[in-house]
Amino acid sequence: MKVLSIIKILLIIFCSVLPVFTQTILDNLQETQEKLCREQPISQNRTYSFRQAPRSTLEKGAAGPKPWYRKLFPFLKPPLEKYGVDDVRTLKENYGRPAPLGETKRSKAIRANLEQNLFDLEQKVKLSKFDWRENGIKAGAVGNQGGTKGFACNTCWAFATIDAIQIGRQLAATREKREFNQSLRPSARQLVSCMVKKPEEFCSNNWHGSAFDFMLEKGLPLGGVTKYVPEDHKTWECEPDEYLKILTWDFVSSSPQKIASTTEIKKAIILYGSVVSMLSFDNCFWLYSNGVFNEERFRDGSHFVIIIGWDDEKGAWLVKNSYGEDWGEKGFGWIKYGSNNIGQWAAFVVPDPKEEERIINKLKEGEK
Repeated sequence: MKVLSIIKILLIIFCSVLPVFTQTILDNLQETQEKLCREQPISQNRTYSFRQAPRSTLEKGAAGPKPWYRKLFPFLKPPLEKYGVDDVRTLKENYGRPAPLGETKRSKAIRANLEQNLFDLEQKVKLSKFDWRENGIKAGAVGNQGGTKGFACNTCWAFATIDAIQIGRQLAATREKREFNQSLRPSARQLVSCMVKKPEEFCSNNWHGSAFDFMLEKGLPLGGVTKYVPEDHKTWECEPDEYLKILTWDFVSSSPQKIASTTEIKKAIILYGSVVSMLSFDNCFWLYSNGVFNEERFRDGSHFVIIIGWDDEKGAWLVKNSYGEDWGEKGFGWIKYGSNNIGQWAAFVVPDPKEEERIINKLKEGEK
């Protein structure tokens, strides 16, 4: 009995001390992260505020190891009307990425028809501000690629590409005046486990173009187990209920290794709903709370977000991130045009009308 009493007393003491100890760790981590950020050179005053970041965002950043996509890939002859020989050579030799090729006549026709029939396209591109959330399109729930206990999973590419295709599918349904059925939903957990063959690489950096290629050839995984628990990522299995192929994808600029112009990005947002962009992760990005992020760190990027709007008065893009609602303005934020190379490798995705019709009919058959 005495032993049990002693154990009980020790547990009470431990439980009372733990919160204080944990808070001390959090405070120290916050202080360290802010110190690293403030020591980062900047040519102007910061136009944003720091947040009180959770511990998981401070122990392991989204940058991770050097991207594997720098390895060389076999050279493919480019379609000269879109990408010049020098552009493709630069992509291959410097970045290990060819331009997206082999677009079908059907996808080209659909894209051309979309641009031709959006009579208000130029007017919308000229708007001083735009936000799809204020124009009838839902941006979806904010994902969180990290986890608890200081663990962060480098799956921003999966969250960003899924958000992009979902917004595109929703926009296409709205334009075609049909219902957007979401009973089968995609998830980062399924996309990662279906694309990446080795469990130990589930949380490694990847490339948005690889995800779009997978959706083009195999399809976007729909349904199945959607629970995303980064700490248990080694137990993930590819088990979707269905695959949905996309029509096509492409870079916003014919020189995607450079920052796309604001006009190019705005046009793609209006046409396709959003743009997936790479940006440079730095010591400050995790700390963003509100205002306009303006670090202007011009180095190779390693983090992906989607752009869903703009504000010329702010001089900034409206982005959706995958760090949870604690980051920015409930998961969304403003990034200065060009800051941290946002707009580099910017790409869009286009849903396939025939695939959408197939899924709708299949779901209706299942309801009978």
